[in-house]
Amino acid sequence: MVGKRMFWGVVLLAILTLAACIATFSALAGSFQGEVILLNFAMNVPMCIIIGYADYKLVALLHKRQKNTDALSIVANVVVSNLAIGSLFILYYLISRSARFDEPESLWQRLLPAILCNSIIVLIIEAFFYNNLFLANKARLAKVEQEKAKYQLENLKRQINPHFLFNCLNVLSALTYQDAGKANLFAKKLSSVYRYLLLTQEEAKVNLQEELDFVNAYIYLEQIRFGETLCIHMTYDKEALRKHIVPASIQMLIENALKHNINTRDFPLKIDIRINKEHVIVTNNLQLRNTVNRNGVGLKNLEEQYRIHGHRIEIKKSDMDFTVVLPLF
Repeated sequence: MVGKRMFWGVVLLAILTLAACIATFSALAGSFQGEVILLNFAMNVPMCIIIGYADYKLVALLHKRQKNTDALSIVANVVVSNLAIGSLFILYYLISRSARFDEPESLWQRLLPAILCNSIIVLIIEAFFYNNLFLANKARLAKVEQEKAKYQLENLKRQINPHFLFNCLNVLSALTYQDAGKANLFAKKLSSVYRYLLLTQEEAKVNLQEELDFVNAYIYLEQIRFGETLCIHMTYDKEALRKHIVPASIQMLIENALKHNINTRDFPLKIDIRINKEHVIVTNNLQLRNTVNRNGVGLKNLEEQYRIHGHRIEIKKSDMDFTVVLPLF
């Protein structure tokens, strides 16, 4: 529908351009007569529509092959179009015998106005394409902001998760009677977790070192809470610490593993986090709960965040384990 509106808009503007060119050249030639201008206009409208259609198709084809729309590409499109239309124009005159190369004045007098008119038509078409590209980018950016807002909302929901906070406060309460030093450390880790989540909820990406500091604090809280029923092992390449990652993405994968799997002394939940120069690979053994809603909202939101950055996460599932690969950027 947009393509049709664009095409007919180009046709209308091409006809108006033709009328303006004929009137201008007639005035410059000193023969501004209404009847002559109308007759000339009527005779050239079909050819103008054909040229406009050819220009539209040619520019559309060139835009498909071009990566960017800038001033240089627009100039190149005008030149290519004029070469094509000029060649056809000369060929038409040779075939029709209405002008010959031994009559250059007649040929060039007719060719130059045609090239000028064609250049204006191509520039009008480029303006339409640029406008469409602008609107498409605007819609894409709006969608990106919408997806970002959804992810931030999901993050916020996790940040104020009453179950996590309630369980941590229960653990802290018990530790105050058992080990005051450990209780103090637990409280500091809990505050650092919430501080990080609040500080990064507006960030699109964070340094991997900052993310790992947060993840280690979160792991400490969960291991104090679950004890021997939770085993988390992490290895990383030091060169990867300069890379970036979506905030709270590793923590979300750990949280998902705890949410969807049982963990007991006989069947501990094992989570392996491996970080190389390009990826974060999080794997957990599968021992699924029967009462958990597995709608995958968290993973879908995470996928959208990486898609915004031009990356994609990889999800692998077998009978024994579940793996998510997060790219670093």
